[in-house]
Amino acid sequence: MDIDKLKDTIQDCNLNFLIGSGLSVPFFSTLGNIEILLTDLSKSSLVSPKEKEIIRASILGKYFDTVIKKNPLIIDDSKKGPTKSQVLNNYKSFLVTLNTIVLKRKSTLLNKQVNLFTTNIDVFIEKALELTQLEYNDGFQGRFKPVFSLTNFNKLIYKKSLHYDNTSEIPVFNLLKVHGSLTWKSENDKVMYSDLSNLEEIKLKYDLIKADLIEFDETNDITHFEAEVKSLTYNKGYSEFLSFYDKLAVVNPTKEKFHDTILNLYYYELLRVLSNELEKENTILFIMGFSLADEHLREIVLRAANSNPTLVLKIFAFDEEAKNTIEENLTKGNTTIRYNNIEIFIPEPGENYDFKSIHDTVFKEVLSKID
Repeated sequence: MDIDKLKDTIQDCNLNFLIGSGLSVPFFSTLGNIEILLTDLSKSSLVSPKEKEIIRASILGKYFDTVIKKNPLIIDDSKKGPTKSQVLNNYKSFLVTLNTIVLKRKSTLLNKQVNLFTTNIDVFIEKALELTQLEYNDGFQGRFKPVFSLTNFNKLIYKKSLHYDNTSEIPVFNLLKVHGSLTWKSENDKVMYSDLSNLEEIKLKYDLIKADLIEFDETNDITHFEAEVKSLTYNKGYSEFLSFYDKLAVVNPTKEKFHDTILNLYYYELLRVLSNELEKENTILFIMGFSLADEHLREIVLRAANSNPTLVLKIFAFDEEAKNTIEENLTKGNTTIRYNNIEIFIPEPGENYDFKSIHDTVFKEVLSKID
């Protein structure tokens, strides 16, 4: 990787990041085949409606157990743990480095905003931004009952010195969670801020059925569930768990999106924001911890790459296998890349491109070149 060239590109481009679940490993596990299982379940004709509820509860129950219910630990400073500290420190280091890079950017034609698009529903980025005391915008406005609105983005912040009239623009991170967030809730046709207290209710319902769920791993396909469900007896605990779970304002790991009309509106509006940002002249999009398996996001990214020759895409693959998966996803639908403006980076043999190595070998090096 040519760090000098990358430094010049960052200095002259609108900065965008697409962040996936891979950056929150090892605190969270990756989704594995959950999306495929949920999609195949919706098409299955070999199970009854009640059996489908058992299978769906089993799949989403594992997602809740391995990802969702751990989020209160992130914001609780009294809860320590090596994996939590590791991931949180990775985010903090990355954001501080990026903030300094933007602060030192010489171009006066570009604002000092950075767009962080993420499919992650967890609160690691918010917590890291809060701990580092960097300026950011998550779309909410208000103190006692914060309300989400897309109009709250794209605000510039200037500071005036205490003793002189000098003003300077300071970097601002726009955090756009395209798959929703655990900090969202739908209320009176608005998206309001949630403090994660609702997760305890879902956990209580989950604990009641945990022993009666179908166990599975990444090697199992839908036929495993279609066979195992025949030995289970349906009870109302499954539907009660799903009822509470479905109140979460998040996109489940499936091709289905929000069921709620208001949340569905915001989902597509956020995708439109991503599309508009990628259409801007001289734009760079870094993709990290994300395989582009999501067909909606992939189509937006590829369409922008083919319509905007000044757009540059830099994709970080965890290893050679991840690179092959990304290349396979990029070619779905027989899409031809018109401008050769997509580049996939892989680490040296025997190494991995995890969050820390991406920061240390790329963005930290870019900052050292600027300094």
